[in-house]
Amino acid sequence: MKRILITGASSGIGKELAKNLANKSKKLFLLARSLDKLNLLKKELEEKFSSLECVCMKYDLTDINNLENIVENCDVNLVINCAGFGKITDFLKLSDKEDLDTINVNFISPLILTKKFSEKFLQKGQGTILNVCSTAALYQHPYMAVYSSTKSGLLHYSLALDEELSHKNKSVRVLSVCPGPTASNFFDKDIQEKFGSSQKFMMTSEDVAKRIIKVIENKKRFSIIGFRNKLSMFLINLLPISLQLKLVGLILKKVIK
Repeated sequence: MKRILITGASSGIGKELAKNLANKSKKLFLLARSLDKLNLLKKELEEKFSSLECVCMKYDLTDINNLENIVENCDVNLVINCAGFGKITDFLKLSDKEDLDTINVNFISPLILTKKFSEKFLQKGQGTILNVCSTAALYQHPYMAVYSSTKSGLLHYSLALDEELSHKNKSVRVLSVCPGPTASNFFDKDIQEKFGSSQKFMMTSEDVAKRIIKVIENKKRFSIIGFRNKLSMFLINLLPISLQLKLVGLILKKVIK
């Protein structure tokens, strides 16, 4: 892990990945919308690790038209697509633009980056891409319909592409991880407050990042992050889809009230 690109690096899991990979890297490409936050992170990491170079890249992944510039400008052997966002709300309260922005950030942009970097890594002979999906990818989420759909699409694409790549070059990989709800700034403050005491069962961004790094080191194709999340997935999949929908819908509807 010498040269690494991390999208969504200014906060949450992406920021913690940067912090925990800094001692394993020569060069970190940090991409996010907030250049100010990236520069603060760059300063922190370069002061701590004198041999590390951080390159800050301001980019809004709702714009899917210039992603090839990222691929051309990043000479890396590991890509972590960590940028993502979503809202818990009634679908009627979301504008078409908000839906399209969610689709572009969570699915289209990482898909294009995954494809383009896979092509580049095949030419180089090796490289790894890790896509941060979500446990929301594993079953339907009323009141987060677009978000869960995009994460499901990214997970399925990643798994399928990794299988294709295994027949071309086993040294080029696309890995996928599914964290559950995480104690970070992903949700708005009022939504976090409505989760109440259940927040204490959420993993921290730092803990999630450390487990993701183990997945990368072990080259594991797919992993649900955290025992509680694995257990939850096992239990919910014992239910028929109709009951899954009712259960998740009831939980999330309480959050948005």
